Amino acid sequence: MSVSWMFLLLLGCRSSCTTHVSQSTCPCNVQLKTVCVANREDVHVPCPIKTEDEMTFNLFKGQELISNVSCTGENHTLNCTVLNARVGVEVERKQQKSVDFVLTGVNESSHGTYRCEGIITFPPPFKGVPSVVMIQVLVEGHLCKCNKESSNHGDNSSQIYKWIWILMVVLLSIYSITVTIIAIVNWVRMRNMDSQSDYMNTKPRGQRDGRKKRGVQKPIPRHF
Repeated sequence: MSVSWMFLLLLGCRSSCTTHVSQSTCPCNVQLKTVCVANREDVHVPCPIKTEDEMTFNLFKGQELISNVSCTGENHTLNCTVLNARVGVEVERKQQKSVDFVLTGVNESSHGTYRCEGIITFPPPFKGVPSVVMIQVLVEGHLCKCNKESSNHGDNSSQIYKWIWILMVVLLSIYSITVTIIAIVNWVRMRNMDSQSDYMNTKPRGQRDGRKKRGVQKPIPRHF
């Protein structure tokens, strides 16, 4: 039974990956990053690290190939040639190790999920290098609202959650301290009451009638 469940989990993992990533390789650790940008701003889509002499990087929007570039490394220099580029897509070299596709001047039609995948073209054989991050682009006024004063538009929700957690921790700490103080005060009060009760129980009781009991006395006549 356990082997069957393990097989079903692996099969589900593979099927879910193939719907988001190319069918050549199936990494289940793909990170989805959502960004909310204002109209006419730029968005960077990172590509995998260049590990071989020649690699081709493909930019996908959903399942559609919209741009690709071929890069070679010579004398620690990354040389890239654009093979196919859609209007509004540029290529930017990144630290001589990889490239970024830049979506320039995004608008409402730019809404979608983007990813960059690599293909090793030399040395053979060809081998696909999947993307480890997918960028979901949301345009302000269409599906999201951006904070103009923040440089990281996609981090607003995480900042809100962080402050909520801080507030919860502070309230819980105050509640714990209050309950502890009340418990200590009640314990001290009960202890004092018990001590006073023990003292009253051990105190010797006095006699109800301080006079000694006397027998019946007969009066003696004075003239006797």
